[in-house]
Amino acid sequence: MSTPDQKKKKKISTRTSDGQVFELEEHLAMECDTIKTFFDNFSRDTVMPLPNVKSWEMVKLIEFCTKVRELETQFGVKYMDIASSTEEQEKKEAGRFLEAFRAEFNKDLSHENLVYFLCAVNYLNIEVLMMILCQCMADGIKNKSVEYCRDLFGVQNDYTHEEEAKYRDKYAWVFEGLEIEE
Repeated sequence: MSTPDQKKKKKISTRTSDGQVFELEEHLAMECDTIKTFFDNFSRDTVMPLPNVKSWEMVKLIEFCTKVRELETQFGVKYMDIASSTEEQEKKEAGRFLEAFRAEFNKDLSHENLVYFLCAVNYLNIEVLMMILCQCMADGIKNKSVEYCRDLFGVQNDYTHEEEAKYRDKYAWVFEGLEIEE
């Protein structure tokens, strides 16, 4: 039977879509359901291909999983359970930490890169990070124009100019206060 220190030192390897190989501590890699499932079926010596993950995304994922471990150790509670904690002081302290962590984690991500990162996180099936990134995306597109959101998500406008003008007139209140992108 392995000790916790030996378990932490176990490494697994992944290869991102741009060819970069990452050696990850097994306990951190298993935070990703896709990686966990892969290594439940294949040898730990196998290099897992990650065709939907770029190296910069993997660096961010490792940073996130490491921070989550620190958070769980600091508060003695699983990350997903922090929001449902009944201890008021613990909730406030954890909430402040989470907000600061979320802001710091996402400060270098443009909206476009956030979309790509969301796709990678979805592929790897990391629920807690998906929740955080979705909230960041929601905050990021708040009060943005329809055109900005269409461009960001690659959505084609399926309205004619006449139809769009009709809806803009009919629902003018929806378009009030939106940031106009230049």
